Amino acid sequence: MMIPNRKEYLKALANSGQKIMGVLPALYPRELLWAFDIHAAEIWDPPGEILHANAHLQTTICPIVKRSLEFILKEPDIINAGYLFPHTCDSLQNLGTQVKDLIGVSLPVYTFYNPKGSFNNTTTRYYRDILQNFQLSMEAVYGPLAPDKFLAACVLSHKIDSHLMAIQQARMTDHLSLNNAEYFKLMRAQEYLLPTDYLSLLEQVDILDQPGESPRARMMVSGILPPTPEILEFLDELGVSIVADDLLAGSRRIPKFPMDAPVSPLDYLTDRFFILPPCSTRGGDLDERLHHLSKHMNASQAQGILFDIVKFCEPELFDHRLLVKTLRGKNYPVLTLETELENHISGQDKTRIEAFTELLFEMVSP
Repeated sequence: MMIPNRKEYLKALANSGQKIMGVLPALYPRELLWAFDIHAAEIWDPPGEILHANAHLQTTICPIVKRSLEFILKEPDIINAGYLFPHTCDSLQNLGTQVKDLIGVSLPVYTFYNPKGSFNNTTTRYYRDILQNFQLSMEAVYGPLAPDKFLAACVLSHKIDSHLMAIQQARMTDHLSLNNAEYFKLMRAQEYLLPTDYLSLLEQVDILDQPGESPRARMMVSGILPPTPEILEFLDELGVSIVADDLLAGSRRIPKFPMDAPVSPLDYLTDRFFILPPCSTRGGDLDERLHHLSKHMNASQAQGILFDIVKFCEPELFDHRLLVKTLRGKNYPVLTLETELENHISGQDKTRIEAFTELLFEMVSP
C-alpha cells in the first residue's frame, strides 16, 4: 500500500490547476468544498522551524496554532483558493481573525462556526443555517452549486466513512495487519489526498477474515493528533499496539454508527455532525465522553490509555483532569505525555513509555 508524500502530492495538484483550500482543524463541511471542485488540504502540524509566527502570538498558544500561522505567513504556492477556519477553539478562532483582518493574506479567508455545548433542536437549526450560509459564500465566488454535485460529494463521503468504520473495527479486533506507524499514516492521509484517491487507498486495505495474532499489549490513545511517528515506531518496537483511539484527527471525525446513504445533502451533513463522538472541542458532555472512552477500551480490550496532550490545548486540558481521575478509579492504567509536536522522543518520555509498557505487559502475563 503506497501512500503519496504529502508535499509532493499537493504540489502536483496545484501545478495541474486544482483549486486547493488550506483548512485548519478540524470539523468542517468538506463535502461542500468537494462539490465546488475545491480540494481541502488540512493544516495540522506542518513541519519546519517557527521563525515569524511568534511575533504575532502569545507564548502560551498551542503549537498547532503557531505552526499553522508560520505555514500561512510563508504563503505556500500550493494554497490558491483561500483558508478556512472552523471554530474548533478560541485560539484558532482568534487566529482566523488575525489572518483575515490584521496580518492579511492575498487569498480569501473563510470561517465556519460549529455549534458548541448541548445539542437540541435549536443547535440543529443553527448548524443547518451555517451550512447554507457557507454554501452561499462559496456560490458568491464560484457560481451556483449544482445539486447533483453536492449529492455526489455526500455519497463519496458516506463511502469513505463506511470504509473507515470497518477499518477501525478491524483494528480493534485484530483483523488488520498494520503496525502503529502504518495505521496512523493511513488515517492521516485523508488530510491531503483527493477524496477519490483516499477512497481508492481505503479499498486496498486488507481486512482479515480471521483475527491475527493478538498483540502482547493493547493501548488506547486520546488527544488531538496521534503520537509522533517516532513514538509510534517506539511502541511497535516494544510490542504495544494502539488498538483504539479518541483523537480529533482520528475517530472523533468518524460517525459513531453507520448512516443511511444520503438523499438530501443538507439533512445528511446535519445528521452526520450530531452523531460524531463526543469531543472537548465541541463542548460535549463529559460523562458522555467518559462512557465513550470506557466503551472503546472494553471493545478493543485495551489494558491502558495514553493521553498525548498538545501543550496549551485548552479544550483537552479542561477535560483531562477528570478523565484521568475517573479512568484510574476504574483501574485503567493511564499515561499522560505533553507534546509541542517535536520530531523526536525525549529520554524522559522514552523512560516513561517503557515503564508504562511494562505495566501493560504485567497485566497480560500468565
